[in-house]
Amino acid sequence: MRNIALAVLAAGALVAAPRPAHATDLYVDGSVFGGGSTWRPDPKFEGALRSGFEFADIGSIEVQGRLGYAAVDQRMLMLLGLGTRLCIPIEPFTPYLRLSFIHAHEVPVAAMEHDPVLHVLGVGDGIRHRFGFEAGLGAKYTFAQINDDTSLDASVEALVDGFPDDGKGPSLYGSAGLGLGLEYSL
Repeated sequence: MRNIALAVLAAGALVAAPRPAHATDLYVDGSVFGGGSTWRPDPKFEGALRSGFEFADIGSIEVQGRLGYAAVDQRMLMLLGLGTRLCIPIEPFTPYLRLSFIHAHEVPVAAMEHDPVLHVLGVGDGIRHRFGFEAGLGAKYTFAQINDDTSLDASVEALVDGFPDDGKGPSLYGSAGLGLGLEYSL
């Protein structure tokens, strides 16, 4: 019981400890994800690139792009997202919650062979356009301070993507991933 009380006290001290808050930070991170969907078995892997503006070390507005592959129908997955990331400002280990609106393209690889450029632009034949929501829970760890304004982060995250139109594809995707990021204080 004493160890639990000490752990709670230490966590409270970390949260309450003064630290310099930055008005705005610009960040960019790249991640790799693996997971599956409600279509079984449907293993998938993706790469993600996110960029955003963080305000007062707590909330941010961000955009994301993801590109991946899923096994059922041998399909490419392309997602664009706009959302927010809400952080608990503890350093160097910062937990966060991510909520986003996403637009997804799912297209069989065989259909992409005929005109890959149009498919990447989202206007090729055979694309299933879908709108959905994403929720993620993760944490970033600041492992290097390059200078007063720039730091490097590593992250771990679990995501759930939900689509209400399950007639066009899986209704849920689940993923877990690792990432590296760069944060610059403006």
